[in-house]
Amino acid sequence: MKLRTIASVGVMSIAGLGLIGTGAHAVFTQNTTSSQSIQAGTMNVVLSSPTATAGNNTANLTLPSTGPTPSTFTTAPELITINNNSNIPVNEVALQLSDTNNNSTLQAETWACFYSDGSILFNEPLTTVEGYGQAAVLGTIPAGGTDSYTVVFYAGRTENTGCGAAFTGFQLKPYGGFPGAYYSSESYPQSPGTNASAASLTNPAQGGSLTPTVTLSYTG
Repeated sequence: MKLRTIASVGVMSIAGLGLIGTGAHAVFTQNTTSSQSIQAGTMNVVLSSPTATAGNNTANLTLPSTGPTPSTFTTAPELITINNNSNIPVNEVALQLSDTNNNSTLQAETWACFYSDGSILFNEPLTTVEGYGQAAVLGTIPAGGTDSYTVVFYAGRTENTGCGAAFTGFQLKPYGGFPGAYYSSESYPQSPGTNASAASLTNPAQGGSLTPTVTLSYTG
């Protein structure tokens, strides 16, 4: 918006102003306004699974327990559906795998495979994936939209998980404020679906218990 200069008005004398008469300083005035309403959206991302034992349509889902297991085992491939019940789109920004356990051998000898939309992000020992911490992932779920993922835990070279050989899509390259991210993937299922690197559990793992947790973080 350009402001008009008023410097030239100064050449008029005070005496000259007297010639205009009383009331000559009055001017017309007018105001204009523009307004806009802004309403913040609300995030509401929930999970569901046909086999969940608790937490369907909430942010915290509990899946069926597995076991007691033999030295070779595979957990059921539970399909987890992510429902974006928000009135705004949300971005999937980070994934983290963690666990509670009472047996470090069971923890170290258990493998984890995570796949979504026909792509494997990792198929590695549980402790390896946990070492990545919170790692960036890419993906947007529109308002009212869905996404899904499956995670399988297993031990044993003969277990046909469909995940195939050991694989990681993780790279220690900063992305979006995180120290690393999942930059690549393998197709699911693999053929053969077994993993020659996944040995069976050893004696010290007997009697142990393990509860892995997958945490996905979102922004909107």
